[in-house]
Amino acid sequence: MRYLSDQWMQRADSALTSMPPLGTTLAVGFVVVGGPEGERSYTVRLGPDSVGLQPGTSSAGVTMTLDWKDATEIAQGSGSAQRAFLDGRLKIGGDVGMLLGHQKELADIDDHLEALRADTSF
Repeated sequence: MRYLSDQWMQRADSALTSMPPLGTTLAVGFVVVGGPEGERSYTVRLGPDSVGLQPGTSSAGVTMTLDWKDATEIAQGSGSAQRAFLDGRLKIGGDVGMLLGHQKELADIDDHLEALRADTSF
């Protein structure tokens, strides 16, 4: 399945439900531009009641925007969100303070999507 397709988002949502819930709510949106299907976006929700992924960014408190090349490199583990941010290729908008203190949980997202990578075409 293609990265960021509707099917990929459904499978990613299922994979993230196994993450432990947070004591607070964190909703991080991602907007990927320049991909084969145009702009695609999704929000990862980490909260006390549920953890998962949904299409769109309307519920995100903070949003990260990057291009297809950087997004696929980060998703495959050959690139770094931190490096893309420092190089000005990843833009962050909204309440950036929401990210503070949640580095471990954000890194755990990547771990929970590991098995999905084998079934994903980039």
